[in-house]
Amino acid sequence: MPPKTISFEENLEKLKEIVEDLESGDLPLKESLEKFQDGVGIIKQCDKELETAELKIETIIKKDGKIISEPLRSK
Repeated sequence: MPPKTISFEENLEKLKEIVEDLESGDLPLKESLEKFQDGVGIIKQCDKELETAELKIETIIKKDGKIISEPLRSK
């Protein structure tokens, strides 16, 4: 059975919880490092999803009846 796909919004919520846990200062070092590592993984996954969404939006933008590609943001 394939792993459950976690939505972008669920990932943001998990990331928020991780940040709150880390900011509390109550975690042992080992657990803090594990949570930090989990957070980095979530950030990478969210960034990938945002890039995919950006590409989809760029291909939908129409100008003078033609599909054009305009960057949504400068990189």
